[in-house]
Amino acid sequence: MLCDKKSMEYQINREALHEMEQIVPMTLEERAALRKWVKAGHEVDSNPWDYYEGDGYPMNFLQAYRIKYGYSSGPWDYWTGSPHQCYWRKDRRCLIPLDEL
Repeated sequence: MLCDKKSMEYQINREALHEMEQIVPMTLEERAALRKWVKAGHEVDSNPWDYYEGDGYPMNFLQAYRIKYGYSSGPWDYWTGSPHQCYWRKDRRCLIPLDEL
């Protein structure tokens, strides 16, 4: 869902972006892509590739971006999502719990 730039939802998304930028280490490319996504009116907790967590909720943009494009090793490696959902299923486009393997 796209938010109008004058709406309260857009401002909430911008605040979520700023919070994520302060908390989550990311590369310049990741930061630029995330900013572009939010500036276009999208939520931080959505992604253009329709990637989902194992519980059926959409991944946030940064998690999905990292799966789609990969990322080099560095201090941001610790934040890759839930440790209980660590296997990516390309056919289902989601993370799956270990017990489903």
